[in-house]
Amino acid sequence: MSPTPLTSRVSRFTLPNGLRVVVDTVPEAARMAVAVHYGTGFRSEPPGREGFAHLFEHLMFRGSASLPDGRFYDHVHRHGGHANGTTHQDYTDYYQVVPPGAFERALFAEADRMRAPRFTEAELAGQLEGVAQEIHQAVHGRPYGGFPWPLLPGAVFQNFANAHDGYGDADRLRRVTPADCMDFFTTHYAPGNAVLTVAGPLPAELVADLVERHFADIPARPLPPAPDLDEPHPQAERWVETTEPGVTATALALGYRLPDPQTDLTAYLAHTVLARLLSDRSGVPGTGTSLPGLSTSSGFFGPLDAKDPDALVLTALLPPDLAPEQALAAVRQQWSHWSDGTPDHDAIRRTTLAMAGEHHRAHGDLETRCRALGRLEILYGRAELLDALPDHLLALRPADLADAAHTLATALPAVLVMRPGATRTRPDRTTAKPQPVPPAARLSGQEPRPLPAYGQDLPPTSALLGDTVLDNGLRVLTAGDGRTPLAEVRLRLPLGALGWQHPGRVEALLRHSLSATDAPARAAALGGCLSLSTDGQWLDAAGHVPPQALRQWLEVLRSAVTAPLPDTLPPTPGRPVPHRLLDEALRRHWGGAEDPAPTPAALQRSVLRPAGGVLVVVGPLGAAAVTAAAHHALGGWDGEPAPTPGPFPEPDRLLILQDRTAGDVQLLCAAPERAEGATEAARYVATAAFGGYYGSRLAARHAGLSAQGFEIYSGRDVLLDIPRSLVRARMPRSQARQVLTALREEFRRIAREPFSSAEVARASGFCAAQLLAAFDSPALLADLLRQLAAAGHQVAELDRLPARLRAVSADEVSSAGAQLFGEQAMTTVALGDLDADALAAP
Repeated sequence: MSPTPLTSRVSRFTLPNGLRVVVDTVPEAARMAVAVHYGTGFRSEPPGREGFAHLFEHLMFRGSASLPDGRFYDHVHRHGGHANGTTHQDYTDYYQVVPPGAFERALFAEADRMRAPRFTEAELAGQLEGVAQEIHQAVHGRPYGGFPWPLLPGAVFQNFANAHDGYGDADRLRRVTPADCMDFFTTHYAPGNAVLTVAGPLPAELVADLVERHFADIPARPLPPAPDLDEPHPQAERWVETTEPGVTATALALGYRLPDPQTDLTAYLAHTVLARLLSDRSGVPGTGTSLPGLSTSSGFFGPLDAKDPDALVLTALLPPDLAPEQALAAVRQQWSHWSDGTPDHDAIRRTTLAMAGEHHRAHGDLETRCRALGRLEILYGRAELLDALPDHLLALRPADLADAAHTLATALPAVLVMRPGATRTRPDRTTAKPQPVPPAARLSGQEPRPLPAYGQDLPPTSALLGDTVLDNGLRVLTAGDGRTPLAEVRLRLPLGALGWQHPGRVEALLRHSLSATDAPARAAALGGCLSLSTDGQWLDAAGHVPPQALRQWLEVLRSAVTAPLPDTLPPTPGRPVPHRLLDEALRRHWGGAEDPAPTPAALQRSVLRPAGGVLVVVGPLGAAAVTAAAHHALGGWDGEPAPTPGPFPEPDRLLILQDRTAGDVQLLCAAPERAEGATEAARYVATAAFGGYYGSRLAARHAGLSAQGFEIYSGRDVLLDIPRSLVRARMPRSQARQVLTALREEFRRIAREPFSSAEVARASGFCAAQLLAAFDSPALLADLLRQLAAAGHQVAELDRLPARLRAVSADEVSSAGAQLFGEQAMTTVALGDLDADALAAP
């Protein structure tokens, strides 16, 4: 089968059974993404079967002829991959990301459930309970349940297919039988009603051969009848009033009919841009009306995610003095204002440039891109539209937006109002008379088939082009990546002694610097974005920018980190998350006496210094260009020498952080990393085998915690300037002593119970495969390079690390594990409503 090129990277072919196949060759990636989109969704459900499409999505993971009893995930989990599915208005998608060695098994698994799914009473009962819980959590068990979806479609539309609740009713769904499921599959899951999409580094010809091997003999079946989506345009506004107990603000949702993107893509995108312009502003400009938290969405599930009809959705929580009628009038006034004069050209350019950049960045990710190609193919027959959309956005004219604004200003929207009230009220469900569903023909050829063998993974392609240090001590790393026309930029600085002692003051400093310099807006004007943050250990700057504007982006960054500061800064609001509280307590314990609070200027000079930091740029740029931009923009940036942390104390201590309001207990056990003579590969695998993945010792021996929704895992990172090994756990208060006692025993056991060869093989295979995920997108690669370089690891060895992980011996891993977790005393920090005596070591 010879694929037909659609673009330089994307090709398409169709099997004789009607299955359409889209192949996207991504040489920069190290894993394979597989997606299957079936042309059936909520709007395919007949009356009386509301919610069936979503239930069926769950069932498709539970077994097929060759992979019964939930074995679909076998090839996914062991190789560090992931798989999932989602149900939408007009399609249901199933997707996986796995390393190349598991790619054929992924194709086999999709083909097996396209050919011969298994539906049993037991699996159906289990999934019905899961769906019932999901419906409860989304609709019944939370404030503003069902707002705006699935309530708003019933206000926007009248046709049953468009208007009904896609979640359905749990009690009615419980009447479904396995025979009903097989009928639905036979009718709606025919190969001709599906698109298979593959994205990754393997050649398109090889992908086509494997696809043909596993899918070509699935028998063709008649296509299901298309649902009736015909929807008359509204002749009047439709208001739906509901009430909700336990809330204080009225919620408002507006729904406007969108143009059909298949017949008028320009008008559709113009509506999308106007919605973005409205949500980007504070309130409704020019009307004097404030709508804090105004949110907009082009489509119930996002842009280009459904066939016509779909809706542009606006939601907001209204201030106490603003009636829904006033809010609607203010929005309509804004549409009218833009229909007369349109937003200014600069505003249009900034918005479309930002949206084009966000599109490029989002679809630089392997899974996101694979799913989007399949979605556009199943909905519109235009997978190639994915790469053309940024140009369509940038080509919009002011007149296009004025026309769209006029349409919105004169439209008759649906209005959903949810007011505070004593009881919960909801509109009647959209219903129609159930029609008998004739049983589908029985299928043949559903016998189990032998599973294909696993293959070999491909080594990741080395992307590192440059590694240099500027005169001010800033390290600059450049990695080439041509997946998107953007450069991913990361800067990481260690906070140093003063910053580690005063992380809240560092946060206040960053917040002021961003505001005072207007750095995020200036970066956006360049077609990029910029953020500054701290986790208490590092200061991170992150963002993206078109390559030609890298120097200007770095100049914006420098202006933020060197901004003039007032004598005092307001404290950071809120409380750190539990992990940070634990780390800050350990930092205080390990770091010694705390210095007096510094002035903002002194803190800036100490923390925001380039020496010891790392700048990472990943994108379509050479090392010389990146180094030149960094030297020009950041070469004159300097700071004070970092104070040296205090002496390290004895580690064998129990620190209690009392929180009488906490229902759970958080534990952190940590020690300086001491694995003399151990390779990085041995440390990596030892950490995973001990507690770093689903098949580890801690996961197996404490499976009860995970089953209750809690967690326990091991890791390695840097605290202060000290590499550390650690274990984190979260548990009910009643189990705190039991878990801590068991952990102490695990630390003793790892020294006397070496890892077996089988344990190491499983852990090393998982780690090597999972590491390939760093190459799924330029953004992930930039994140990993930043992490490795800041922690002192060899970034030049990254492409060889997966092979080294697979080659490490059980003796090496056992020795490293004993040194990391078993041969030294751990400092334990506990957060919760605790009794120190009850946690003390026996």
